[in-house]
Parts: sequence; C-alpha cells; structure tokens
Amino acid sequence: MTDLLHHYADYGLWAGTRFVERLMHEPDEVLDRAVGGSFPTLRATVLHIRDAENTWWGRLTGTPTTWPAVPERSLDTVPPVLQRFRAVVKGMRPDALHAIVSYADLKGRTHRQPAWQMVLHCINHGTQHRGQLITQMRLLGLGEVPANDLVVYQRTLTTGTS
Repeated sequence: MTDLLHHYADYGLWAGTRFVERLMHEPDEVLDRAVGGSFPTLRATVLHIRDAENTWWGRLTGTPTTWPAVPERSLDTVPPVLQRFRAVVKGMRPDALHAIVSYADLKGRTHRQPAWQMVLHCINHGTQHRGQLITQMRLLGLGEVPANDLVVYQRTLTTGTS
C-alpha cells in the first residue's frame, strides 16, 4: 500500500502542476471570469484545491493551518502547497499510513481515521476539482486543456511524454 499511496501522491502533484502551469498563461480577466461550477471561476477552483491540500497536510502532520493557506490569490502560490503535501506523503512509512489521526473539520467536528484514507481523500478531492477546471476551461473556450487522467500520468512514466 505504501508504494501505491506514494505513486498516487506523485500523480496528484503532476496533475495539479499541469493545470497551474497551463492557467498561468491566462490573464486575470479570464481566471476571474464567472463561469459556474462548485466555485465560480478558474482561480477560485485552483485556490480551493490549494487550500484543501494545505488543510489535509496540516491534519496529517498535526500542524495548525489557516484557510486560505495564504492570503495571496496568485496561482504561483499553489505549487509549493502541492509539493509540500506530496513530500509528507512520500515520507510516510507503513506504520504512519496506518496510524489513526484525530482532527477537526472546518466546522470544528472531530474525526478519527487512518492517515492512508486521508491521503486518498485529499488526492481524489483534487481530481474532482480538476475535472471541474476542465469543464470551466471548455466553457470559456480555452484550448490546451491538460489531461487529468491517472493513466496519462502513468504513461509518462514509461514513455517520458505527456
């Protein structure tokens, strides 16, 4: 299971970085244009992914966090948060992944669950919102929409192309 979760963490960083790198080429007027979805704009969706990963990183490490992760709304604030989450997951050994973690959700309710479940949730959560980014990008008529599929990432490991 450790290898699988480490692989999944690598995938989450790869996928999130692809979207940030692509969207950094768009002007603020496009990033902030209301298009609908769980979050109304591309920027709001990307920053939600950032803030959620920051929160789950804090829960896994026992580190207090804030929402938002940082007050800045620039997309270049996203990669360091994604990288930090991946680093903590990659540093987790089987005993840490199976450890029961207690944490409070954003409403203050206490929960307990194995760390590996928290990791899977966080990466899956990012995948859900990257799917929404794809829809938002298409509704805005943007080209070069990044692929988000796990299999595309896995193919890069054997072919070196994306």
